[in-house]
Amino acid sequence: MDEELGQLRAELAALREEVVNMARELRTARSHIDLTMRGQLRCRSCNCRRIAHAPRVLDRSKGFDHALTLYRTHGWSGENHGELEAYVCTRCGLVEWWVIDPGTLEAHENDLRILDGDVSGPKDPYR
Repeated sequence: MDEELGQLRAELAALREEVVNMARELRTARSHIDLTMRGQLRCRSCNCRRIAHAPRVLDRSKGFDHALTLYRTHGWSGENHGELEAYVCTRCGLVEWWVIDPGTLEAHENDLRILDGDVSGPKDPYR
């Protein structure tokens, strides 16, 4: 009876360890889910798989074709910052805007603020 009880305890410990490992793997897998049109090539609104991609969105506000950006520095060098691209659902028209190179974004006068919040998301999806 003691031997049988020892085997059951060992099996229970192994099962607990397996559940902990599976929970860790599930959390990791969920953190990699990309529900964007860019990542899934599927509209999250109507489920359409025909997506239009505009790698360069034009700003024609001043008579010239410039890339649409979040802001432009002033002066002779006038550099664009936060150039945009777009993904558009061809059925319902939902648009996703993406900055092509987000690593270059910095706060700029009144044109762009950087809000530094916790972007890691919830640790437990069931809380």
